[in-house]
Amino acid sequence: MMPSTAEVLLTVTMLRPDEKLLLNAIRATGLEVQTVLPADLGEVLSPGNRVPGLAVIRNLSHRQAIDAAQRLRHVGVRTLNSASAIEVCNDKGLQALLFAGNGVAHPQSRHAFNYQQVRDAAETLGWPAVLKPVSGSWGRGVTKLFDQDSVEAWAGGHESGDAAGKNFPVIVQQYIEKPGHDLRVVVVGRKPVVAFKRSSADWRTNTHLGATVTQVEISLDMHKLCTQVVDLLGDGFYGIDLIADRDTDELMVLEVNANPEFAQSSAIHGVDVAAHLAGYLLDLMANRQDR
Repeated sequence: MMPSTAEVLLTVTMLRPDEKLLLNAIRATGLEVQTVLPADLGEVLSPGNRVPGLAVIRNLSHRQAIDAAQRLRHVGVRTLNSASAIEVCNDKGLQALLFAGNGVAHPQSRHAFNYQQVRDAAETLGWPAVLKPVSGSWGRGVTKLFDQDSVEAWAGGHESGDAAGKNFPVIVQQYIEKPGHDLRVVVVGRKPVVAFKRSSADWRTNTHLGATVTQVEISLDMHKLCTQVVDLLGDGFYGIDLIADRDTDELMVLEVNANPEFAQSSAIHGVDVAAHLAGYLLDLMANRQDR
């Protein structure tokens, strides 16, 4: 059990290289920072404890992340990211609804709550189509559907392991033919601090699947899309994935990550993302004290 004495909390499931870099960067600003595992949160929330000024939510579990952000908010702690932003970023279906309702360029998407709706949505959107679990990372469960036979193959495999349909809803999405890469823009507060393309021979360009990273200049179109996203979600720390249509060059938002990893890519592109985030936290604390 641990009392809360630090100015900044870092809630984690485990300390990865990303969080270790962030801890060092926050300490370099002079702020006191304390890591909090899920089991420690009860003591932090206990009556009589001095609550911190800020909490950075870095839990791997989506459920843990939202839970920590919600409970800390109710005792007056500002969290990065907010519980509402984490909720949207953890659900690709909510993102699709939010973007469609607010004019943010995004692939056409349909919710499917059963196998027949998957069949109908893919037929409506045209072939190929992309099926995605609403929650998940690193490209897991993302499937390219080429025709109704591939839909039936997918459905047969899933029905055998999920007869009750507990893994629904899913998203069926328009397939965008990209030019061999997508783009990741890291946003701190409202500012895009670095952008890089992720290139791969595979149609999925996740770095966990072997995509290579190359830094690119942040264009006006990239900046505009990121601003639209932050306007909807609120200031925070995001990895915004953008995709360009190979035929039309139209740039659109693919999805947004509220817990972006940065250690591996920072070692390649050289931008100190942890330092940018730590500096932003320092500014937030200074503004809080000035009130």
